[in-house]
Amino acid sequence: MESPASLASSVSVAYLQGLLDYLERQGFASADLLAKVQLSPSLLGQRDQRVAASAYLELLAEGVRLTGDQQLGLHLGEAIRPGYYGVLGYLIMSCATLSDALHRQARYASLVGNLGRVELDEEPPRPGLEPQVVHSWHPSLPQHQRLHAEETLAGWVTFGHWISGLTVPPTEVRFQYPAPADTSEYQRIFRCPVLFEQADNALVFPKRLLATPLGQADAQLRQLLDAHADRLLGQLKQGHSVLDRARHELALQLPEQGADLELLAQTLQLSPRTLQRRLREAGLSFSQLLDETREQLVLHYLRDPALELAEIAFLVGFSEAGSLARAFRRWTGQSPGAYRQNLADPASLP
Repeated sequence: MESPASLASSVSVAYLQGLLDYLERQGFASADLLAKVQLSPSLLGQRDQRVAASAYLELLAEGVRLTGDQQLGLHLGEAIRPGYYGVLGYLIMSCATLSDALHRQARYASLVGNLGRVELDEEPPRPGLEPQVVHSWHPSLPQHQRLHAEETLAGWVTFGHWISGLTVPPTEVRFQYPAPADTSEYQRIFRCPVLFEQADNALVFPKRLLATPLGQADAQLRQLLDAHADRLLGQLKQGHSVLDRARHELALQLPEQGADLELLAQTLQLSPRTLQRRLREAGLSFSQLLDETREQLVLHYLRDPALELAEIAFLVGFSEAGSLARAFRRWTGQSPGAYRQNLADPASLP
């Protein structure tokens, strides 16, 4: 299993900008939206910085509420621009073929946001169908999975058409959740069979398309951006930001010392006031950091069937299993036991 220390979820400011730009065009001021999650507008000048995943997902849900658009995720993906993917967007554009681009997209996806895992693989053969590949997204957090899955897959299709010049629709698109009452927007955007209650969120398309040459290929630029993306990925994995370091240290402290702001600040060699300010800049209070860290750890530990609920409660600093169960229901809308059962059946996850 992945180490709990590597579970911190965040998104780049460049990606957040895409959501804000879209909502701005709908008449909602970015400064007002950022204020709802305690983020400063000055953050938008630091496109390589990261904000807490919870802040992004809260703004995504707020966007649905403000616009009344239940397909906001699809429409955000349709409005994607290279700059919203930051370094990765320009790296993809410089690649020689669609295959090169998609393999880099899978490798460096966490530079945009690490709310899930990206995979590119061959689809099992089907009678009468040419060889296919599957480009899939596996969410790591239960909140607003539908919205973010739709945003992710619609964004991939939009960006893929843009960089390749292809107008060929996917062979099929799959989502893990049940079908909504109206699927007309899915058909308009994807132009292919869209399947629901599936085992993954994925685009499926002919393998031969991987050889498609890209019109803006630039070998020298790709080499430079590859090196830059590697450096950024290394920094992200090592948790160089205060937010990532705070989550890492808090995860280590919870079983023995519990949640203590002063102890955490001391470990990070910061004053408590400075730590609180730095967390605020990423969109979190200390209590929100604690809640989010616990949630990500519990979701991680529940994947280990050998761990009892009482043991998990201890590992995340709860006094007893009942406190964990109440918190888990608040996070996900279901009990830890039901979540564990659903792990074997992804289509049933909320």
